[in-house]
Formats: sequence, structure tokens, C-alpha cells
Amino acid sequence: MRRRDLLAAGALLPLSLWAAPTASAAPRAPDIQPREAWAQGLAPTRALEPERDVRFLLVHHTQTPADAPEAITRRLRSIYAFHTGRERGWADVAYNFFVDPYGTIWEGRAGSIAGPVRGDATGGSQGFAELVCFVGDFTHEAPTNLALEAMTSLLTWLANRDGLAMNETVSFVSRGSNRWPAGATVTTAPIAGHRDMSLTACPGDALYPLVATRLLPDVQRRLAGPPATPEEPPADSASPLPSSASTPEPSTPTQASPDADLPLRGIGVAMTITGALGVALAQRIGGASAEENEGQDDTADNDGRKQADHKRA
Repeated sequence: MRRRDLLAAGALLPLSLWAAPTASAAPRAPDIQPREAWAQGLAPTRALEPERDVRFLLVHHTQTPADAPEAITRRLRSIYAFHTGRERGWADVAYNFFVDPYGTIWEGRAGSIAGPVRGDATGGSQGFAELVCFVGDFTHEAPTNLALEAMTSLLTWLANRDGLAMNETVSFVSRGSNRWPAGATVTTAPIAGHRDMSLTACPGDALYPLVATRLLPDVQRRLAGPPATPEEPPADSASPLPSSASTPEPSTPTQASPDADLPLRGIGVAMTITGALGVALAQRIGGASAEENEGQDDTADNDGRKQADHKRA
């Protein structure tokens, strides 16, 4: 049988037989509520800068009282008013993303879904990071499981999107904070808490240990993907041929020429997959002469109490 005959027969086989193995799928982007869902027309007060060199992800909390689900958007507008007001004077909310106690992820600083945007932080920001923030006060109580799961999904997606290595420490030269002065070399885990970068209690005593013991290991596992499935031992190369005196014996591997060996192995798979078609193909190959095979070759609420809540964040 000539090579064009083999290719024509192969076209009848399932496409998956011929497809090359594919790499593990990249983590899918989680469901993120766009900024306008809470901002309702509140825009940055001046131009924002992209963060062109993301090295790690930084976890914060808002240190604000617990809110009912319907009050979350009002809380985010309050934070915007405080962050852009006289006290802080930032161009927008400080954080790229928020995660509320009910597992909803919100885009914070404008443009963060599309790509890394440079954030701000109490005590100064070293840069080189994307800032993610739990909504609530986690000084004494840990976030809900819904919030932790949503944050894990968000961190996993960001790590993959920004090409961050989650299995090694990272180093960079600080742009300046009250913990690390400008020019200091900082070495940190790829997911860190705000207190690692500034003199602050953020993200709270109940949450801070979970950054290293839960969030980082869970992100590492998700990026590694599911454990590999052990390969099955190879099946017999072909179904037995019908007994017939007129059917020629197929050549053994030691008898086949190197040029003919590859087509014979492919037809062995064809016989296993397609039954009678494989038998017919094998019979035709068996009768082919050696000469025929030659030569083939992926807001701020307006009261001072709520603003005081934000100052501690």
C-alpha cells in the first residue's frame, strides 16, 4: 500500500488518535464584577500608571465592619471616597481587587481586569505587586470559606496571567515604604501580607497566617493541575486476523524494513480502533510488495467613624 493510501485510511480514524498531547489548560478567569458595578460613575481623579514589573501578590483587608450583601457596593464607594479624599489623596481605591465575605470578587482600581495597574498602600508601596483586599476586619476572625475560596481563585488567575513563579521567593529593590526604604533589597514569598511590606497590622492577626498556610499552598496546587493519570500498558497491536490459507502472514518487526515499520504500527492501532476496517487494511498491507514501500517518507460614609475604620487598613 502506498503512503497516500495509508493517509486516506487514517482520515477515517478518530481525530484524537492523531492529535499531539496538549498542555494543561491555563486557570480560567474567575467571575469578577467590573468596577462600574459598584462605582456607578466614580472615576479615578487622575491618570493611573500600569505596573509593568509584577513580582508578587499582596494581601490586605479593609478593616471595616461586617456588611450585609446589599451593602457591599456602598462600602466600596465609601472606601473610594476615603482613599481619594484629603486624608489619603490617592487617585483611586488603593487595591486592584476586592473579595467580599460572600465570595464575590470586585474589580477595584480602574483597569485591573485588563492588566496590572500600580496600586497604593498605607505606609507606602514598594510596587512590583498587584494588591488584593478582603472586605472586612480580620483582626480577630478569619475570612469566611467563601471568601478564601474566591481569593484563591483570584490569586491563581493573577499568578498565571502575570507569569509569576509560586514555588520560589522573589527579590526586588524597594521603591520606598516605612518598613523598606527606597533602595533596600526585599525578599518575599510570592504571596505576602501587607505587614510584610509596611509597618501595619494589615491584613489582621487572624488572616495573616493564612496567607502562608492556606492561600499560597492552594494556589500552588491549582497551578500544578491535577495529578497525572498513570499510563495504561499498551494494548495488543492488532486483533487476530481471520484464519485463512490465502491470507499472508504479516511481517514481524524484525522482518519489516525501517521504512515500513511506522505504517505497520499505525495500522495496528487502526485495527484496534476500527475493527473490520483495521482487518481490511492489514490484509492489504500484507499483500503489498516491498517495491511499493520504497522511497516513502497549544463612600466613605460621610461620618468620621467609618473613615477612622479605613485609616487603620
